[in-house]
Amino acid sequence: MMKFSFVALPLALSLVTVSPGTAQAVETPVGETYTLQQSSEYALSTKDFFSEKTSAESNYIEAASPAEAVAKMNMMDELRQAGFNVGTMAKVNYGPCKIVAEGFHTRKSGKYETGGFKSTTYCTKKVTAIHHSSQARFKRLAWWVKGGRAIGQPAQKIKAGKHNGTYYPTVFQQTNHALTCKSAKTTTWSGRTLGTIVYNGKTYYADAYAPVQKGVRCRL
Repeated sequence: MMKFSFVALPLALSLVTVSPGTAQAVETPVGETYTLQQSSEYALSTKDFFSEKTSAESNYIEAASPAEAVAKMNMMDELRQAGFNVGTMAKVNYGPCKIVAEGFHTRKSGKYETGGFKSTTYCTKKVTAIHHSSQARFKRLAWWVKGGRAIGQPAQKIKAGKHNGTYYPTVFQQTNHALTCKSAKTTTWSGRTLGTIVYNGKTYYADAYAPVQKGVRCRL
């Protein structure tokens, strides 16, 4: 995961409580969105943003706010790049979950005229709440441009599942990230999801980057 400063990208996240003893959370409209404020249409240059090696998987860490969480995650990235063992060097408290992002693709449910990506949170224990906020980016020359608004989704259906052969009692996948394609011209896409969980009264955050996908037949 590359270091990326989100000073100009404050995120406002809303959480929906999930009863640990049930399989579903409070119902919220699937199309509910949350705006990601930005000071410019453009993100950073290609060399600083969405590297081919950005991490599609990240562990949740405890933080007082999204900004503090991003600062901690940037510090952990620097330690990894310097060759240090993050587990022993970084002073962070980990939650019982991790988030995994999939690549941007055209969606069958939208007759391949919409595009989006899915991110999934896997937890080894039951948690009180889960929320994802995802925003896509597409490449234009040497820049990555925001692909629509950030789309949020609180956990509605939490179920058990497996990932890479490991069983997880709590799994939540964001399924509402969809953008309307204005044309089928091939485009390079990526995206980022900020996940939030509440566990034992504490809030944890994680960010995952959708693997860079070239030649997707979707252009805004």
